[in-house]
Amino acid sequence: MIGTAKRFLRSPRVIVAELAGLALLCALGASLPQSGTATPAELARLHESGPFVVALVETFALDHIFRSPLFMALTLLSAVSLLVIVIGQVKRLRSQWFQRLGPAQFQSAPFRVQFERPARLPLGQATTKVWSKNRLGLAGSAIFHTGLLLVMLAGVLRALFGADAVVDLFEGETLPPTARAWAAQWPGLLARPVQFEESLTLNRVHVSRYPSGDLKELTVNLEARRPEGVEKVDLAVNHDAHLAGQRLFLGREFGPTVFVEWQNHGGSSARQAVLLAPGNEGVFEGCSIGPGNLRAYLRTVGRSAGDHPTTVEVRVMKDNALLFSGDTRVQESVSLFGGDRLVLHGAAFWARLRGSRDGALWLAYTGFALVLAGITLIFCVVRVDGCLVVTPAGDWESVFLAVRPQRFSAAYGDYFRSLVRQQGGDPGTELPPGAAPARSPDAAKVPTPMDGPPQRSPVELSGATPRLAAWILLGVCLAALPGCQRSSMKEARQLVERYNQVVSEAYRRGDVRLIDPVVGPNEGRKLTGLIGVRTDLGITLDSRLLSLLVTHVDVVADEMRVHTKERWHYRDLRIGTGQQVGEESLDAYEMLYIFKRIDKAWLVDEIKFASPPQVGRKKTPWVADRQDAHALGGPSQGGEGRQP
Repeated sequence: MIGTAKRFLRSPRVIVAELAGLALLCALGASLPQSGTATPAELARLHESGPFVVALVETFALDHIFRSPLFMALTLLSAVSLLVIVIGQVKRLRSQWFQRLGPAQFQSAPFRVQFERPARLPLGQATTKVWSKNRLGLAGSAIFHTGLLLVMLAGVLRALFGADAVVDLFEGETLPPTARAWAAQWPGLLARPVQFEESLTLNRVHVSRYPSGDLKELTVNLEARRPEGVEKVDLAVNHDAHLAGQRLFLGREFGPTVFVEWQNHGGSSARQAVLLAPGNEGVFEGCSIGPGNLRAYLRTVGRSAGDHPTTVEVRVMKDNALLFSGDTRVQESVSLFGGDRLVLHGAAFWARLRGSRDGALWLAYTGFALVLAGITLIFCVVRVDGCLVVTPAGDWESVFLAVRPQRFSAAYGDYFRSLVRQQGGDPGTELPPGAAPARSPDAAKVPTPMDGPPQRSPVELSGATPRLAAWILLGVCLAALPGCQRSSMKEARQLVERYNQVVSEAYRRGDVRLIDPVVGPNEGRKLTGLIGVRTDLGITLDSRLLSLLVTHVDVVADEMRVHTKERWHYRDLRIGTGQQVGEESLDAYEMLYIFKRIDKAWLVDEIKFASPPQVGRKKTPWVADRQDAHALGGPSQGGEGRQP
């Protein structure tokens, strides 16, 4: 039973499958967003990549691969295979290290010669001399595989007992010494959460930028409060601090923090610290939820000098009505309809801190060191065995000289010829009849040691394996064909829903920059004009999708055409008061969305009416919007906002 298990674990096919599986999982872990390192937006995009991808993510835990049971099981299996291999190599090393060599072991040496010379030895004494140099090179393979084994074991221990945590702190905020104080925890299967023994206070965030505006340096000043006193800790990106056996890192994520206060006309108030998240082109955005369904969307641009923001762009909404839009200086307030106020008390910076506990880190470093040492011994220290046999024959002596390198035989030709000259032979002369050649024909073709019968390569596979893999791949493709159309329909529906959601919010907030993630340049120009027209008129559009049916999808190369049937509810709201302007409208459309793949993402390039729209409202109080919409390339959304 044990022998069968060893043969299975040492099987070339099993080892190749283990290596291929680990390589695939590591590649997926490096290319896909992972919990704990990726941003929430990146993880959200991963979970919105289509039903097939979402099913794979949920089944195989692709958003936290390195803590998944699959990765741990495969790593453990690889570690057991390596352990079996290492045990065999250590036994082989021991036998080779203490092996007694004799002339019989050199009969098939790649370098050997036999010649006669005048007698040198006194009294006709025969002599046999066998030597070895660089014997330490025998240990290279065993040390290399031992290092790999330690790295594998470190990975298993990390998945079981390691833990990671993350928290965002703004300047002046203190992180209590509890596990619940962290915003998110990712402990291993048998690990306890990250928890420091001392409280941490973020005193200052230092930001410096290049003249172009790109981030140059990010550092923070922390205080660790311990019973014996306060310890100052300076932390930079890619550096760590050791606190009570755990490590603290500074992430690259940072941004401004705006301290706001919602003041109700009745006298109550609520204060919040709003952490603005980084977006595109140095823009930071955040949202504050106030009383009575009030929401404030805050935006600012990172300054090149890294100073705290002095002006914040504010958009205040109540339900779906825009109450205020404009730039507000810090320490000032915004007056809202009904006597409410929004006060900006100040601004600071926030930074992301990451805690980690990995008791197997030293094991991984030791493994990497052994791997490097093993590679060095394999390629730089080569064992070379030699044999010299001198047999007296009167006034002449018969000399047999052989050299057997462990590897890289072609590099030892000059060394062998120098030994021949030292013993009085001439490597350039023809050998006597019956003498062995200096290099066998096989050795001349393949300059490697010939210590035994050739063995099958560990990666050599039978001819049936590729054919079997091809049949399996064909079967998978045939099985997937019926689901391809369903997958395309679901993906198309998700794209249309996301477009409508983002564009509706852009109309509602009068913020054209929201549409950037879902539209291409062509559609973006149309929407920019239409949303700008409404904002200039002092109104916003409150639109609600009532029903959506995807009827047909065509995908050709980098273009996707999606046909839909939709029903919408529209109403116009006055900016500042939220009062409805004009009539409500219930509309029905048959639409054609034309998506194009731009920068690896599906973006709307154009939308068209597939048939005349059915518009509920017959009269609109704002003729200018319709005229401007026609000038920009099409009627407005059924007189509302559904621009093609």
